[in-house]
Amino acid sequence: MSNPPIDFTQKVLNALIRPAKGEQGVEYRWNRNPRLRVLATHKSMRWLVRFSWKGQRYYESFGTYPEMKFAEFNQLAYQFIADVQSGAYQKGTRLTIQQFFDEHAVPYSLKHHRAHKTFMSRSKLVMKLLGDKRVSDITRRDTQNFLNSLEELSNSTVNRYKAFLSKLFSLAVDLEIIDKNPCKGIKKLPENNFKDRVLSPKEAESFCRHACSDNNFYHASALMLSLVSGMRIGNVISLTRSMISDDLSSIMLPITKSGRSQRIYLSEPAKRILRKCLDVAFNHWVFPSMINEGEHIGAPRACMDRIQQLMKEDGSWAGYFTIHDLRRTYASTMLAATNDIRLAQQSLGHSSVSVTERYAYHQNIHLAQASQKTVDVMLPNFTFD
Repeated sequence: MSNPPIDFTQKVLNALIRPAKGEQGVEYRWNRNPRLRVLATHKSMRWLVRFSWKGQRYYESFGTYPEMKFAEFNQLAYQFIADVQSGAYQKGTRLTIQQFFDEHAVPYSLKHHRAHKTFMSRSKLVMKLLGDKRVSDITRRDTQNFLNSLEELSNSTVNRYKAFLSKLFSLAVDLEIIDKNPCKGIKKLPENNFKDRVLSPKEAESFCRHACSDNNFYHASALMLSLVSGMRIGNVISLTRSMISDDLSSIMLPITKSGRSQRIYLSEPAKRILRKCLDVAFNHWVFPSMINEGEHIGAPRACMDRIQQLMKEDGSWAGYFTIHDLRRTYASTMLAATNDIRLAQQSLGHSSVSVTERYAYHQNIHLAQASQKTVDVMLPNFTFD
């Protein structure tokens, strides 16, 4: 049974009983026009319009009470109804950023973004501050003001938020909801991201020795594979059996950070690591999670910390390094071993299309030999049993 219509006065609205936490929201119709409604939930009261026109149903959410007064909602609601009845209504132009994100950006990210979880995580602050604004109303100034509000964050983090917004609005442009990306013209903040930490041969051997004895086999193996293949840890932990060639000589990554596929050629130590993992893996992931059923492991940070602590104790540790420094170590060692920067770029997938074309003459056998030579130089005295 539906609730009887009510008057949308401040006294009546303030007296409405909110549903308890976890209970379904309750809609109340306006006694003068049932198309205009208020949805009461545990956390908020939201203005909305529901009605049918020429056999089609229409719904629009406008804001929350008491932040938006009834007079403003009333004006927007009647304009919305008039636009529908006159044929001037375009659904896309009325979408809020939150609605656009839920209806379009999330499905697109699931299909196309390698780092979907990061994309979703970054959306929380954006939706909190901009979610109620319409996509078509956002200006370059609005975008700049949002980025300026992040002054407590590092420049690199602010730039990541700018990239998130740019992707969001680029999708809106592609869907012809807006004509221009409001992020266009906003300059990135300067970043001081230069890093040159690489492991010495002594450190690399100590790292692998302690990794081999770590009690978390999958996490330790993922770290070692990153070191001896140069793969990003995100690509390592998300490996599936279908990506690996039958003879374990190479891995085909369907999508990398650059957005393109890449074939990785493996050294003998990398093959041995993979073979051990495949022998014990119990589903399609090479590094299956022991905690979350059906998923792969997360970034092995705890394992990384344990190994570095043991390296400190045996005196082989020269200073803190990150998981990504394993890839940097491989890259630096390959460059030193081959003296061919273009070969190293191709092996690591660092190049643009134009640069790739410049060194595409390298045959697969050269890439495989370069991978083997790199690990031989990096770990001259270590044997993978």
